[in-house]
Amino acid sequence: MRTARLLGAIVILTLLLAACAAPVAPPESAATDESAYGGFAIDPPADDEVVLTIEAGSTVEFTYAELQRLATVEIDILEPFVSEQQVFLGVPLSELLDVAAVPTTSRIETVALNDYRYSDTVARWVANGALLAVFRDGELIPMDQGGPIRIVFAEDSAAFTLLDKWNWSLRTISEVG
Repeated sequence: MRTARLLGAIVILTLLLAACAAPVAPPESAATDESAYGGFAIDPPADDEVVLTIEAGSTVEFTYAELQRLATVEIDILEPFVSEQQVFLGVPLSELLDVAAVPTTSRIETVALNDYRYSDTVARWVANGALLAVFRDGELIPMDQGGPIRIVFAEDSAAFTLLDKWNWSLRTISEVG
């Protein structure tokens, strides 16, 4: 009887050790999408949520739905951060700055959700055709992939290779001079 119990204990211990050593694939929901943008999957903003604030002489706020409706300009580019051909649909930054009455002689600073900042003159943003992208390849841009809104440039723009200007997950544009 004692031998049978010892043998049973050895079998159970062997099975437990084998189970612990077997590789287990994580469930699909636990998989992460590593991207050039860092971050993790997060729900998109609600349509009525303010996703862009322009601070100039006064403050102008744009909801997610407003920017989706205003997105009428399309560019097809080899996106430099992921090296993939992508089609962006968005609003020319010049149109948004006009609504906020920001003079072309001003300097503006773009600020991302992670507090990344970049500033330049309105004239240079406009001359380079800065586009506030809202859609990528016909879909809203996911938050963990540079969304919900981001600045992009056409390949023939001098700013296309100035990657610091490509502010993604944009939240604020402020007049700084």
